[in-house]
Amino acid sequence: MLGTLAVGVGVGGDAPESAHAQQEAGGRIRVVHGLRGLVADIYVDGQLVLPSFHPRRSTDPIAIPTGDHRVEIRTAGAAMSKKPLLSRTVSVPSGFLGSLVAHLDAAGRPTLTAYPDDLAEVPAGQSRVVVRHAADAEQVHVRLDDRLAIAGLAPSNGAATLVSAGKYRLSVTPTKGGTSLASPQAVDYAEGTANFMYLIGSQEKDTLGWAVVRIDDLQTAPTRIQTGDGSSGSSTSGRAVVPMLTIASVVAIGGAAWSRARRRPC
Repeated sequence: MLGTLAVGVGVGGDAPESAHAQQEAGGRIRVVHGLRGLVADIYVDGQLVLPSFHPRRSTDPIAIPTGDHRVEIRTAGAAMSKKPLLSRTVSVPSGFLGSLVAHLDAAGRPTLTAYPDDLAEVPAGQSRVVVRHAADAEQVHVRLDDRLAIAGLAPSNGAATLVSAGKYRLSVTPTKGGTSLASPQAVDYAEGTANFMYLIGSQEKDTLGWAVVRIDDLQTAPTRIQTGDGSSGSSTSGRAVVPMLTIASVVAIGGAAWSRARRRPC
């Protein structure tokens, strides 16, 4: 399965990269494992960078130089000489900030999809929910507490919405109607977070489920402060956009630097 996957604005159907990322050389990519049942070794440019990478896990953002990079996925422990399960060339433009997801496409074949990540500030009292269809499944509706939140989400696409911070019941249903395609999941969307929800697995095999990545501390500062006497005063301290370096540790591509990428549960 050779081919070129262009990583850039618009891939996957989500929001564009941040202004902060645009000013930097190279890009930063988070790798998300959405292939159920596969413990994988992931190679970049011929080097093993993520050994024994488990499903539903993600890396912290990894700094990657601008240009083309070869990504190969093999079963954990397989010899490098063995033909990879998936092999793609990923072209990284300068300033790209996003996620590279290994998942099943609508035909049940392993694939890679790049999505730009929106880490813009979130209004006070709210949370950003980004749902990405990374499953072998039909087009779906996404519901929060049985309320339609995202309509008609197609395979390998994504969509975002702002919701009031709080607890919800997340479910997906066929666009033509019917019962939930995956077990409904209880979610808690904290104020000022961006919640990247990946629908993964296979509808035919009844293995649909979720992989989740949450980014904290994106809330905007209030413009008015309660004084306690019923009046209010102006806030004297604004909040700058949190740079990527404060969100997660960043490692450089190549050799041992890539191998330091921290693997953690989504």
